Amino acid sequence: MRTPAIPAGPPRAADPGPGPAPDPGPGDGVRPVRRMVWRLTPAPAGGAQRALTGRRTAVIGGTPALAARVRDALRARGAEVAGEREEAGGPVPSLLVDLTLAEPFTPAAAGRWREALPRTVDWLRHCYARWSAETATGSVGYIAVTYLGGGMGQHPDDDLAQPLGGLWAGLAKTLHRELPNCAARVLDTSLGDLAALPERIVEEAGRTGLTEIGHRDGRRWTLTPETPPPGPPAVRWTAADTVLVSGGGRGLGMALARALTREFGLRAVVTGRTALPPEESWEAMTPKALDARRAELWAGHRAGRPVADIRRDIVRAEGLWEVVGNLRSARAEGLRVDYLPCDVTDPEAVRALVAGLPGLTAVVHNAGLDRPARLPRKSDADIAEVVSVKVDAFVHLVEAVRDRELKVLCAVGSLTGRLGGMVGQFDYAAANDCLARLGRWAQRRVTFPVQVLAWPTWARLGLIANYEASLRYMAALAVEEGLAHWRAELLAGTSGEVSFVGPLGRALDPVQAVGYPMPPSLPGYRETYPRVFHLGTPETYAPGERLSGHVQFDAASAPVLRDFTVRGAPALPVGLLLESAARAAEWLLPPDGEPALLAVEELTVPWSLLRCGPDGRLRLHRALRLGPGTARPDGTAAEGERWSVEAVFRPAPHPPEESGPPEHDGPPGVEGGPEGAGGQDGAGGQEEEPVARFRLVFGAAPHTAPSGPPARPAARPASGPVLLTGEPVLRWRGLAVPLAGWRPDGPGRSAAEVRRCHPEDLWALPQPPALALPLAPIENVVRAVTRRVPGLSSTPDPLVLHALRLHGPEPERTRISADPALGVWRITATDGSPVAVLEGPPTPS
Repeated sequence: MRTPAIPAGPPRAADPGPGPAPDPGPGDGVRPVRRMVWRLTPAPAGGAQRALTGRRTAVIGGTPALAARVRDALRARGAEVAGEREEAGGPVPSLLVDLTLAEPFTPAAAGRWREALPRTVDWLRHCYARWSAETATGSVGYIAVTYLGGGMGQHPDDDLAQPLGGLWAGLAKTLHRELPNCAARVLDTSLGDLAALPERIVEEAGRTGLTEIGHRDGRRWTLTPETPPPGPPAVRWTAADTVLVSGGGRGLGMALARALTREFGLRAVVTGRTALPPEESWEAMTPKALDARRAELWAGHRAGRPVADIRRDIVRAEGLWEVVGNLRSARAEGLRVDYLPCDVTDPEAVRALVAGLPGLTAVVHNAGLDRPARLPRKSDADIAEVVSVKVDAFVHLVEAVRDRELKVLCAVGSLTGRLGGMVGQFDYAAANDCLARLGRWAQRRVTFPVQVLAWPTWARLGLIANYEASLRYMAALAVEEGLAHWRAELLAGTSGEVSFVGPLGRALDPVQAVGYPMPPSLPGYRETYPRVFHLGTPETYAPGERLSGHVQFDAASAPVLRDFTVRGAPALPVGLLLESAARAAEWLLPPDGEPALLAVEELTVPWSLLRCGPDGRLRLHRALRLGPGTARPDGTAAEGERWSVEAVFRPAPHPPEESGPPEHDGPPGVEGGPEGAGGQDGAGGQEEEPVARFRLVFGAAPHTAPSGPPARPAARPASGPVLLTGEPVLRWRGLAVPLAGWRPDGPGRSAAEVRRCHPEDLWALPQPPALALPLAPIENVVRAVTRRVPGLSSTPDPLVLHALRLHGPEPERTRISADPALGVWRITATDGSPVAVLEGPPTPS
């Protein structure tokens, strides 16, 4: 297959600017990306403060004196701090503070991570079984301290003292993939400000919120993505240029080498660890010959050779055949692509390679390894190899070319370093975060531009071991578009780190969602932001099983609460209660496919639960549990499958900022907080507080509208509602949620039309979340069914609805056809296409 040439014009999907990113479309998992750079911005005050009293803590890394001061500060706040041991062992801590490498970086000491990083991994292995079983959010934590100057290398006065801290930063940002409730934080400071570090660690250990925080000039800082375009062309490429591409025999490196040589006529020298056979033998390296080589290797199994060794050799053989095939194809096309063997982790080999290229004008460090495996199963040797080929090799290349007059030094990074990796990729993420920091360090040592390009997965090209699984995390990048972006950065001579971000996948989890700023320019924002907005403050989280915590609604930011009242007090409309549950339930659904909300069933809502307090706020505890038998063991989805989520709301005992996640050091799986209390979600015991309950049904395929009367669900065992009389209990003002005017529509029937309710009508926020439910029709049906006795002020309490079944998108105007005697309310578009059917108790017409 021919590698696409770099387009001569702008990227295929031009950057649409700083507005909301385009929605992802259906298809093969390939979507346009957006160019992003990360700027230093003031960080918010932080989330809920959490006490350290009694919390078992271990401090590792750093210098002995610094570690001792940090231990003293933690003990002063009541933490139970382990002794001075560096080796993993003893009681499992619930908080691990890692001071990493608190020393200046020099190229001669670039390998200092080889002792410090395995120590961290040993401790995480020690904690793994306990931490992975935790369901209480934030009950375990990891803090990694880095030393770039307090501005994460983005402040002009940052000293960039120790860029190797990126190894621990990338690791921290990936821990949540295997330890879902581990609150990881990266804390950046300056080596010249270590006196203040112990208290800063204490403060950050008790906070929730953003993952990356810096402290400098008396302020907290974080990194926020922006979307500037690349600069104008400033570098001229000609046939006289020679570009060195490490690891360029296959994948992205070869794609770039062929595209550059094709467009500019320059020479590309690609490298790999393996020496190639003589060129005269290349013609014999056919697919049939490769099959024969595979069979020859498998024959060794009969002689007792281990299967793992055979598979490793087969992979090497396949790689060798691929490199030779790429070179033959390039030669046939007349492209100036040459191959030189070089182990880029060997400084002497790198120096010899560069010395042999006197006409070298650019370097692309593309070499990389990815050996995904969960942390307990990953060997120290594999970790070291993954890190070394990115980190050590980059330092060797910088040292080898620092006195050359290059046009650009480009390092091929990954979004795993910026946003965290997939399951099993903590070392790959660590290497790529470190690469970005080393790029900033290198820029201060050379006169030519140093750029680090952080890519998502390319469409079936590159290191990715499981392409389909990668799409759960982020959409893939089309090869043609990626090459166009790459061309733009090379022509511009960009300096610094540039990220290319596609729409986030469904594998986004709550820890990652609250760990990074989410601007509207983020691709896929419209799909992702609503479930982040409605996440609330989680207390317990078990992926694919349950999610519970506090949610708060405030009339100051949600004027819709003053549009609806219960006994004169501002209140939450029923439709928004359902919206909150539906969006939060998305965190429990399978990460692949696009499960849609199909129905809300067996709804019971006491009116008193929805009333705001005197301060105009409504605080609720929300518990969501995936129904039994509704998920596959591997969490995947298939056509036509259904998932049910049981939702329970009750009054929150305390505001989230006062309660925070529950603290406990008990056995794994024993939960604190309201959900773990006896009878909280069960049927035992008489409930003395108002509780709302309903079931959400999701599916991979849409419902079709029923042709006959709706099936009536089984009757509830509970007693019927009580009629509340006197002054009107419920009032709708119609300012935020439009009110419909009902008219007769035949014997015993009525109808109404109502316009759509838009998010900006509900929320006084710069970016209100999109709605999943047809709120205006729902509220108008609720308004109708609660008028139980015509002419009298009477309201059934609680509200009981059998089902809301969704059949299609909500248009700008809908028609509601009511048959009160049957308790059926059909919601359609004005052209008759079905939108939803609401089934409730029969009411007098």
